[in-house]
Amino acid sequence: MTLPDLSSAQWQRRFRLLSALALVIIALLVVWKLLTVLLPFLLSGIVAYLLLPLVNLAERYAPGSRRWPRAVRAAAAGLATLLVILIALGIVALALSQVLRQTIALADYAPNFLVELQEIWRELQAWYEARVPANVRGFIDPRLADVQNALAAAALNALQRLVAIVRSGLSLIISLAAVPLILFYLLYNPSALGHGALRLAPASLRDDLAAISRLAGEVVGSYLRVQLLMALLIGVVVTLALWALGVPRPLILGVIAGLAELVPVVGATISLVVAAVITLLSEPVKVPIVIALYLVVQTLQNVLLSPRFQGAALGLHPLTIVLALAIVGAFLGFWGILVAAPLTAAGYRVLRYVVQEWSAAANPEPSAGQPPGTEGHTP
Repeated sequence: MTLPDLSSAQWQRRFRLLSALALVIIALLVVWKLLTVLLPFLLSGIVAYLLLPLVNLAERYAPGSRRWPRAVRAAAAGLATLLVILIALGIVALALSQVLRQTIALADYAPNFLVELQEIWRELQAWYEARVPANVRGFIDPRLADVQNALAAAALNALQRLVAIVRSGLSLIISLAAVPLILFYLLYNPSALGHGALRLAPASLRDDLAAISRLAGEVVGSYLRVQLLMALLIGVVVTLALWALGVPRPLILGVIAGLAELVPVVGATISLVVAAVITLLSEPVKVPIVIALYLVVQTLQNVLLSPRFQGAALGLHPLTIVLALAIVGAFLGFWGILVAAPLTAAGYRVLRYVVQEWSAAANPEPSAGQPPGTEGHTP
């Protein structure tokens, strides 16, 4: 096997291309390792991407934008940041008030509920002792004890994990306190961060790195728009359906369903459990209807809507997205599932760019005044 006969400049072009790709992969690995630390920056970047068109419009058409462009830009970025803070605080306050109400209701209902459980347990135990022979009970009882011990160990393990999550959540809240400052900076001067990062790279790699970041940014932006559209659609459908069924607090449950849609795989289960618990505390008779509604909505969404919308936005076949979720989730867990679809689509676009530029490096540039694709042809 012989190497292709390329000039020194062509080999240098291919080397720069591979170097840029390797640098991008190293940067992704560093971000993945420091994900917890960089989470405020990533969250701020997503919010800034969504709000940036509004800030640009304000800078262009607001009064005084021609005379004081920087001041208008800073004011628009500050107002957008303030709006995000107020919305976040409103959501948190609403969620905490509902959690407090349901906790009070659960505390009031818990004594009667425990009495009913004890009565049911005594009836089952009496039936068991009356109907099951003693020799059979001698075989079953030790295994029931093993099951009880296993359940107790599982409950203790779940409690320990909950404590760990709460501790990590406190540190996460502290780190999220930096989000408003980062968000304002990204809205005020969105290109500074990217240009600063490019300046850290060798000058010969900057063009390729800029092209790769642009391709990846387009894919991630399309994915974010689709996810937000799906969240809005699911929230509206669930709200209207619960309102039509007479389920209490349909708006709150719809908002929770829409926000949970942004969390792949487990988001739907979380919203279903929350809706079932809230309905159980207020109108237990409607719990099966609520569960059936959520299952139908999520089945239609997972089978018909998400694969098609995400496939159209990411430029991938729906089966490719499902396969990417399974493979990346198996290796990287929950966070891998969260980024599997956009990461696969971005990787596909970047590889296409690399292959195209790799092949172009072996072809001589058309001579001046000759249209591309006509090399070697005489009129």
